[in-house]
Amino acid sequence: MKPEIFSEIGPIERVFVYSPGKEHNLVLPKDVQAFIEKDNSILRNENFLLFDDIINLEVGKKQHEVFMDVINFYKKDSCIDIRSNFEKIQNDKNIKSEFPLINLMYPRDIAVIIGKQIYLTSSSSKVRKVENLITENFFNNISAYKDCEIIDFKTINNQLSLEGGDIFVLNKDIVMIGISERTSLESIELIVPHIFEQSFQKVIAVDLPKERAMMHLDTIFTQTSYNEGILFNHENYNIENLDIYMACKNSKSNKMSKHKFKFIDILKDFNFNLISCGGNKNNFKLREQLTDGANSFTLEPGKVIMYNCNHQTIKELEKNDYRHISSKALYNDQLTFEKILRSDSKVVISIDGSELVKGRGGPRCMTLPINRGLI
Repeated sequence: MKPEIFSEIGPIERVFVYSPGKEHNLVLPKDVQAFIEKDNSILRNENFLLFDDIINLEVGKKQHEVFMDVINFYKKDSCIDIRSNFEKIQNDKNIKSEFPLINLMYPRDIAVIIGKQIYLTSSSSKVRKVENLITENFFNNISAYKDCEIIDFKTINNQLSLEGGDIFVLNKDIVMIGISERTSLESIELIVPHIFEQSFQKVIAVDLPKERAMMHLDTIFTQTSYNEGILFNHENYNIENLDIYMACKNSKSNKMSKHKFKFIDILKDFNFNLISCGGNKNNFKLREQLTDGANSFTLEPGKVIMYNCNHQTIKELEKNDYRHISSKALYNDQLTFEKILRSDSKVVISIDGSELVKGRGGPRCMTLPINRGLI
């Protein structure tokens, strides 16, 4: 099966994940400090591993297994752990890393399928650069993909960065990309001509606040159903009024032009029902954005997975007619779990993510969708 993604919510058919392993046992307290004190000054830690805390590996592995089990219960054998493939490439190619590759637990950033094209991304952080090299070897050596168009961003520009957490394939016509601390407007402009080689007519870029809390577009928004999504919007950030840039296929230039519309206008244009990350209280909004309440993974329209620590966001989903079921039911009451999952109701499946969230990644971050069904 060749890669094909023409929406964020089409029924998942194949998705890659990367299970946490022994690399997490190499992490020291200094590695999870974004800033360090030196000579009476506070300096940015150049070797910061992008995690807020050290995970308990035993617990984290079990939580990740549950995540995989839920996806595979939805569609048998659809969730593929690429850990062994990456380890083999590292060994065979003698690829060394100065840093433990703990961020591979979030494979969303290392590649993205747009339509029928495979985009190999380029990390903004030196601690993830080796991941890009392994990913290149991985995709270029899958025989089923040998006839696919693989676009390696490093060969377009090896100075700029482009990460998958910023890229949304909304439908067969529109791709939306975040301008973030990890993906620049210039990077987006460099891939626009390639995107327009396919059916896509428009690329929309959302200019995010440039800070770690909003490192990617999927930290503030994910699509959950046809015209529905979870949005983080706090009075301190004014997310609804973020600037928009746009490129259209039929224009004379592929340059992204600043648009008079704002982010909220684009969402309204799609008739999105926007479900609040964290509910209506500002303190819960901030807390649940921190624990990736806006970063859900959609199995099919109206069937989503999210961390169970985001209580207020789950309540908001319930207010919008989502039935909530814990992943524990998959093991304790499988008949009920299947009945709810296969029902016509919208469903939110909660999983324990107390360890998985420590790298600032949610269920969407932990996936690299390869094939989704058309809707």
